[in-house]
Formats: sequence, C-alpha cells, structure tokens
Amino acid sequence: MRRGRVHLALVVAVLLAPTLARAAEGDTDDTAAPRGAPKASGRPWFQLVATGFVGDGLRFNNPYRLSTVLGSRAESVSRTAAYADFGLGVTFGNALGLQHGATVRVSVALEGVQQAVLVPAYLGWYRWRPFAAYVRAGVPIVTGPQPTWGLEGGLGGVWFVRAGIGIALEIVGDVFYGEGTRDKAITSYPVLSGQAGLVIAYEVLP
Repeated sequence: MRRGRVHLALVVAVLLAPTLARAAEGDTDDTAAPRGAPKASGRPWFQLVATGFVGDGLRFNNPYRLSTVLGSRAESVSRTAAYADFGLGVTFGNALGLQHGATVRVSVALEGVQQAVLVPAYLGWYRWRPFAAYVRAGVPIVTGPQPTWGLEGGLGGVWFVRAGIGIALEIVGDVFYGEGTRDKAITSYPVLSGQAGLVIAYEVLP
C-alpha cells in the first residue's frame, strides 16, 4: 500500500513539473527591452534629455530687405543666420511607449547680428529600439537686440548609436512678431529651419 502511494506521488510530480517550470519563468522580469532601448516598462520612469544642434533657416517675410535674399526681388525669401541650439528636457511615462514632458532651448546666432532666443516648450517623445521621434510646441522669446516673441513647433528623429547617445535631425517652424511697417501695424516673420546634432538621453529608474 505504501509503495503504491509513492508511485502515485511520483506520477503526479512528473505531470506537474512542466506547469511549475512555466510558472517559475513567469515570475522573472519579462519587461527587458530590445537591444539599444530602455530597460524598463510599465513602471514609473523618467529621463533627462540634453540636445545640441547647429542649424540654418529660411525667412519668408523680408520687409526690411535683408542682404541674404535668395529670390529675384529684395522682398523675397532670405536666409537666416546660422545658429547653435542647446537644450535640456525631461519626459515622464512608459520607457517603451509615449512620454510627455517639457524642454527649454537656447539658440545663439553664429553670424551677423548677435541674437539669442529662449524657447520653453512641451515635449512629446516616443522611443522604439535604437530610434526615437519627438515633437515640440513652445513660445520662442527673442532676447535681443530687439525683444519679441512668437510661436514654434518642431519635429525630430533620433538614431541612438549607443544606448543613450544619438544623432538627431529636426525641422523647426517659427512665426515671430515684430515692429510694423508703413503698410502693417504688426509684422509677422515665418521662419523654417533645419538642424542636426546630438541627443544624450539619461533614464532614471525607480
């Protein structure tokens, strides 16, 4: 009788072994990200993002007949000054999904009239393996030589050559408001820019 119970226990153990093994595997962390992507998912998480760009742009309203005219008339499209752009931002959310946050950028002219632009903005970020895409929407504040402000939107993409270091391209659209002319009380200056640079992302896990 005792031998029969032992045999029955062995049979039950053999039958339950695969189920117990699968349950043990399920207790491990299966949220590991693919190579080149953040390693956390589904948990409170945030990252710091530092950016550095060099860019140039086109100005589509030239009432003061700037010297860098590209069209056939003095009032045509003109080229803006080349500039350097530096920023720092933070995003919150799922490491492998959509994140929301804020960023502050500072742009400084590299030629012509010395000018600086400060841009506080919303930042939306999405990371997928070694790639990321982001959008910005903010208010550029021109600090000099003549203070003014406007609206700005940006769309960018990043290829992370290392886990936290990436090469980025960004397209930026601005509309600035300035002093009027004899024809208009308030003049707007649409600007379309392109810039390339580096992104450093540092993730902070709970």
